[in-house]
Amino acid sequence: MENKMIKLIIFDLDNTLFDTYNQLSKPVLGDMFQRMRAAGMTPEQEKALRERYAYTGFKILADQLGLNPDVVMVGMEAYEFMDMRHIKPYDDAKLLLELPGEKILVTSGIPKVQQEKVDLLGIRDYFEEVIIDDSSSPKNKEIIFERLMKEKSLKPGEVVVVGDNPDSELIGAKNLGIVSVQILRHEGMREGNYDHKIKGLAELKGIIARY
Repeated sequence: MENKMIKLIIFDLDNTLFDTYNQLSKPVLGDMFQRMRAAGMTPEQEKALRERYAYTGFKILADQLGLNPDVVMVGMEAYEFMDMRHIKPYDDAKLLLELPGEKILVTSGIPKVQQEKVDLLGIRDYFEEVIIDDSSSPKNKEIIFERLMKEKSLKPGEVVVVGDNPDSELIGAKNLGIVSVQILRHEGMREGNYDHKIKGLAELKGIIARY
């Protein structure tokens, strides 16, 4: 029976629908950090970046760590011009087509890069709308979610947010009372106190059916 309660499912992109860590972050980090060290990045900043880069947007981390403008510019250039032609979605991404309700992708980063990711992954048609947040503030996703609920006249209990990042989409969902689902694709990912935790999208269908 079709679910009547959940009317909108909002998805994150990186490490939610494709393996950003292994497909992009690991290959680009060596060259990127070498250039950033030459531009003035400290060992402490590099350690923090290595620990969190795969799961937190570069612009957000740059602000949080207080990277100087030269270091940020070098990092942004490496990120913007990395080769992404090989990227592929997780095998279970196609399960989005079986889920009820409207589906919207909300992703953070450089618009040109995020648009290219969506196109190369071939997932644009999985969504009614793709929203790219180019803000460096993790709070901005919460603002986007609130706007979407207002535009669509939805209550928090009618919306689900699926993502990996405790500092961005998940905390935003929790603050608004939206059903929050943390997807843990990799061992050692930082977990938070959210409504549900899953390893893959096959588990999501059952969760949505409960509402």
